[in-house]
Amino acid sequence: MSIGEKPINIPPAPAFELTALDVEKGAPVQPLERLQIMSASEWEVFTSEFVSYLDKDYDSVTLCGGGGDMGRDVIAKFATGWDNFQCKHYKEKLSIADVAAELGKLVYYTWKKEYTLPRNYRFVTPKGCSAPCMGIFTKKSRIQGELIKRWDKACKNKISSKESIPLEGDLLDYLKSIDFSFVDEMSSLDLIKMHARTPYHTSRFGSYHLKRPVVPEVAPATVADNEKVYIEALLDAFSEADGAEYTFKSVMEGEYERLMDRARIHFFSAEYLEAFSRDGFPAGCYDKLKASCHDGIDSVYYQKHDDGLQRFLKVTEHSTKVQYDSHPLRHFLQVADRQGLCHQLVNDRKLTWVKKKKP
Repeated sequence: MSIGEKPINIPPAPAFELTALDVEKGAPVQPLERLQIMSASEWEVFTSEFVSYLDKDYDSVTLCGGGGDMGRDVIAKFATGWDNFQCKHYKEKLSIADVAAELGKLVYYTWKKEYTLPRNYRFVTPKGCSAPCMGIFTKKSRIQGELIKRWDKACKNKISSKESIPLEGDLLDYLKSIDFSFVDEMSSLDLIKMHARTPYHTSRFGSYHLKRPVVPEVAPATVADNEKVYIEALLDAFSEADGAEYTFKSVMEGEYERLMDRARIHFFSAEYLEAFSRDGFPAGCYDKLKASCHDGIDSVYYQKHDDGLQRFLKVTEHSTKVQYDSHPLRHFLQVADRQGLCHQLVNDRKLTWVKKKKP
């Protein structure tokens, strides 16, 4: 090899499960990047979606707009006060001048006793803060001085269209009395996290950016508490098939070892999928997947089978053919999950492999 030449290292394998969508579409547009390219009208709708989540933490939430809002954007009220979320779509990152213009309204209208100072005042913008602006939020004692310095340009003739408001006398004294530590910006990451709790998240950002972690291909050595029901059902199925009494230990030392081992791997694959679904999909999404599986296997489950083992084998075989084309998780669904869903349904006591004989 020539001097200065280096061998090309083979890239590491992905740390997530590749789906057909990954291969077809390539790298997705991440939620944080989507915020950057939102238009003003999209941001307005996005704000409404975001506000719908806030309503769960407050007595009432009101979205203001247009003239007459007196410097308030999203008013979130609770028993002893209120919070303000200033959701603005600026062309560039939030600047100190933008902050001064908005806080000038807050100072003037609270001085006029139109409303009280909020507990929290948060700037919420799609592009985040400029470096100088981040500096005043890091050292909030600077906010007061910046507001005084910029008043004439940013506030004096812009708070009201009817009058000029000079910063002097009682108004100046009032401004100097305010501790602006309640003012901050909401990071884009925090905004995405809060929006993820709304039912609008996947429809706006899609699920394409979500990456399912790689599922272990080996079942845990120790049986977990959440495995006992479906494992007991499998032991009953094995026993009914050949008349012997089985324990988990004896199965793992006999001819049904592979069936039990694969069943456990499939169960945990479905459990991993369920945990994954909670991170980026609407509440109840996975329950609907289980319900679809139940509907899909029901006709085979109720067919006549020689014993519980045959019912287990036929039902889980058929479970791999159930269609989930309209379900949000379809691109993340693997064969192991489809069979694992059956074991989860057994755990839920929605089905069992050995039909209990009536007394």
